[in-house]
Amino acid sequence: MPRSFRNCNTSVRSTRRTSLDRGPELRTALSCVQCVVLVAGPYEVTGPLMRAACLEARCSYLDVNAAVDDFRQALACDEAARAAGVAVIPGVGYGVVFGECLAAQTARRVPDATSLRLSLATETAGRSRAATLSIAGGLARGGLDVHDGELRNRPIAFSTWLAPISQQSATRFAAMPMAELVAAHRSTGVPNIVAGIPMSRAAAAFVRATGPWIGKVLARTAARRSGRAGAPASQAAIAALRSRIWAEARNDDGKTAAAMLETGEGYRAAAAATVRAVESLLRTPRIGALTPVQAFGADFALGVPGTQIQELQR
Repeated sequence: MPRSFRNCNTSVRSTRRTSLDRGPELRTALSCVQCVVLVAGPYEVTGPLMRAACLEARCSYLDVNAAVDDFRQALACDEAARAAGVAVIPGVGYGVVFGECLAAQTARRVPDATSLRLSLATETAGRSRAATLSIAGGLARGGLDVHDGELRNRPIAFSTWLAPISQQSATRFAAMPMAELVAAHRSTGVPNIVAGIPMSRAAAAFVRATGPWIGKVLARTAARRSGRAGAPASQAAIAALRSRIWAEARNDDGKTAAAMLETGEGYRAAAAATVRAVESLLRTPRIGALTPVQAFGADFALGVPGTQIQELQR
């Protein structure tokens, strides 16, 4: 249920569901836990309700959100989180936590970097209804980049580029409005950042012309789905999936640094990163609204099994 929270009442050893719309019940449910992880989207709907309840109940909040607008709203809760003595940490799943960690590691190789580019090629065994709704919302809202230190509205897929997959080949990516932009800017301070997904020039031109329409179609399609489409993938097929992110940093003198992060299937990598984030938070409490790198450090993603970073030659 996307708009419900399962509360474990240890005193009676039972479970019950509490709607996010029922503030008093939700705050009571949250009062017996140290932190909650929101994994039910779309986050523009569920995020504000859960964060408000967490802050009032003095319960730390984490989510696996990559929707840029709600991600920004979560980080805007810093003052309220500090007053409550709790943490608000959005984006602890794929791909914010992996993209931001790679961005931070790459940018520190060029300390005076003025531009940063993130290219995310995620492989998943299906796609959730909430993820489809988030994609639809992104297409409808239009593009974004970070320009001179400020988020700037742009047309969707406004720019394309080739990411250096290897010295022999490259894949084309197109700019998308992603929470990785906000996270990477906050943790690196690089003033110009763009992030994107695999897309040909022709597909990018089509998306620029029809993005809002495609978003509406996807939203209607997702509204009719109750789960992931298609037959479940085998464990062997899932284990073979590899998600990759490329980061490229550059300064005004032309000095560059590039790196690739590789991990496993997107949903499973997100789950592993989320569990690790909760364990770290319970072990060492944080206070305030923080990105994953601010909360856990630039090496955090490397603790997820099967994750590695390779520096690339340019």
